[in-house]
Amino acid sequence: MQLKQFSFNLLLVVTFAFISQTGTALTSFENFALTGVTIIDANRPVPLAHQTVIIKGNIIKEIFTDDSKRLTDSVSIINLKGKYLIPGLIDTHVHLATDPTDIDNRPSTLHVLNRMLYSGITSVRDMAGDGRTLASLSRDAMTGDIISPDIYYSALMAGPPLFADPRVSSSSKGYVLGTAPFMKSVTDTTNLVLAVAEAKGTGATGIKLYSDLSAELAAKIIAEAKKQGIKVWGHAWLQGARPSDLVKAGISSLSHVPYLIYDNFSPLQAEHEKTPPIPVLWKGIQNDKFWDDSAHLHTDLFKLMKATNTILDATLLTFKIAAEGDTSKWYFQYQVGKRLIKDAYKAGVKISTGTDDDQEQFMQYEMEELVKEAGFSNIDALIAATKTGAEVIGIEKTHGTIEINKIADLVVLDKNPLDKIENIHSVYLVIKNGKIYKK
Repeated sequence: MQLKQFSFNLLLVVTFAFISQTGTALTSFENFALTGVTIIDANRPVPLAHQTVIIKGNIIKEIFTDDSKRLTDSVSIINLKGKYLIPGLIDTHVHLATDPTDIDNRPSTLHVLNRMLYSGITSVRDMAGDGRTLASLSRDAMTGDIISPDIYYSALMAGPPLFADPRVSSSSKGYVLGTAPFMKSVTDTTNLVLAVAEAKGTGATGIKLYSDLSAELAAKIIAEAKKQGIKVWGHAWLQGARPSDLVKAGISSLSHVPYLIYDNFSPLQAEHEKTPPIPVLWKGIQNDKFWDDSAHLHTDLFKLMKATNTILDATLLTFKIAAEGDTSKWYFQYQVGKRLIKDAYKAGVKISTGTDDDQEQFMQYEMEELVKEAGFSNIDALIAATKTGAEVIGIEKTHGTIEINKIADLVVLDKNPLDKIENIHSVYLVIKNGKIYKK
């Protein structure tokens, strides 16, 4: 047994040395064991030490205490004594293909995806871009043709005003604006049966509702999507629909925590009463007491979200980054957002880790934000980044926790993330779909 373990470790070293020369950054073994490792996941919030995990192909086949079973000679052994095993991390809000002919060109995007995977991110949800590019990237990621997290993407639906946005033009080149099946302008006269079918036909996992939709139209889209078996995700505020309208209609997840504050205000106030939905005073710099007193919901939205299992894709990090360079719009949204997410967490709303940061900082920093600014325990931040992220995408039966018969998407850390959340960066190696990736 010791000889086989030594031989495998030597092979691993030689293989990774070869990898660094050739640029192919993975190692694949048909049947291998991770031994001596401490497991941490939603099912083991207290670390479970001295564990052996058997992986065959891309599936977790067995989990047991070290030395409680004899390993067969066909199993290659990776000794991970002193290290920590967590599920692969999931970013529930990225944008990889807003402008594939410019900033999101393929070489740049592949570089970002490569870095993501090596950081421990094994799945991402793209929240709208060029569906043609996303379909290609998703296929190549899932087949292992590129070094990348698995990519699940959305088809966007919004009201006509959005389609004056230059981002829409860059994402749907070749189409008349608003007609692309992955970026559709919808109104009360749209054939929603066809629009949803076309969105599903792009290979999208979900439909994203973006802006300028009434509560009634949003509800009709959600209902039709449920009939056709595709998820609906959306911005928490659609100008004509409040967060609670969307939750009552059955939306799966809401993005951007500061937008939840719009549940306090009628979406028609600005148009019909000439009263801004958000008080003007909020857009000036205020002290913490002002925000502590003001930035809370005055509805039962969180109770409703918990009851309906609606997940909050908070994206707190992107608001923090924007606020650092802006003392009005982004500053007040960040101050509101970090208080609302505390309230949501206390109310038991499920929260996932999305960045929406153009991949400048990865979702591990969103985890840090949840701990430092929103009062999350370290284990709850990890659950947000794994189990809850899988639920957002709809892959919770195969991903998100370390269980027998689930896909082997795993991260090995040198340090315990429950001791210090920053230890989430201490990546020793990543296993995605049963393949080993190591810098």
